Amino acid sequence: MDIKTLLELTRPINDIMSGFAVFIAGAISVGWHMPLMSLAAASLGTFFASAGGMVINDYFDIDIDSVNRPHRPIPSNRITRRGALQFSLFLFMGAGVCVLFTNVWCIVVGLPALFLIILYSWKLKRRLFVGNLAVALLSALALLYGGIAAGNIQLVSILALIAFFATVSRELAKDIEDIKGDRIGGSQSVPVLLGENLSAQIAGGFLALAICTSLLPYVLGIFGNLYLVLIVPVNLVMGFVMVQMFLKNIERIPVWQKMLKVGMYVTLGIFLAARFI
Repeated sequence: MDIKTLLELTRPINDIMSGFAVFIAGAISVGWHMPLMSLAAASLGTFFASAGGMVINDYFDIDIDSVNRPHRPIPSNRITRRGALQFSLFLFMGAGVCVLFTNVWCIVVGLPALFLIILYSWKLKRRLFVGNLAVALLSALALLYGGIAAGNIQLVSILALIAFFATVSRELAKDIEDIKGDRIGGSQSVPVLLGENLSAQIAGGFLALAICTSLLPYVLGIFGNLYLVLIVPVNLVMGFVMVQMFLKNIERIPVWQKMLKVGMYVTLGIFLAARFI
């Protein structure tokens, strides 16, 4: 076991972006007067929780990864399953320590979220649609968590709702991409049970909900014309992806889910720009 293998297990870029999203959500919530200690602890805790979730997911997904991603550290025997489990528990402990430096509401939300991350990889991931909803809920909670750490969730509640719908769409796209390994591993994913075409259309429906929800800050008068100017181009791109999903262009699945991921982070940046400019 070496540092490179451990880093590959945790997917550090994703973890950094998760922690950064929590910090940005807190900044969006209260502006310049953010409680830095609480928000920094929440962001670092999210980093550890995300990393732990990546490792524990690989621990439970050994059968599927052996088919879909045989180069990953566990199926390629660069680390044992026991070693990966121990590493994930260490990371979750780090997340648990960080949450103690936030506030009582962060503890109320953060600790159950840690258990949900583990439960997702252990039991929920292979259940029909439940796993997709669990990931979407965790994505939404991360943004709410930033608001909770900062002391205000009013604005980030809309952002969290956008993230929820967009994440369900992206998770369904990922399931279509992983259908071969899921079938072998016995996963009851939506594409396995309902087929790739119908799953793509369901993903398109959730993306449509995300696009509509993204207009709420303007419709409700929270943000002005600057927000509309920034969000419309993003929605046009996401609308193109949505149409592709409804048209069942399955061969474009890898592109869809990557575009969705980029779109979510760009939307986060637009909320930040609209809040401070």
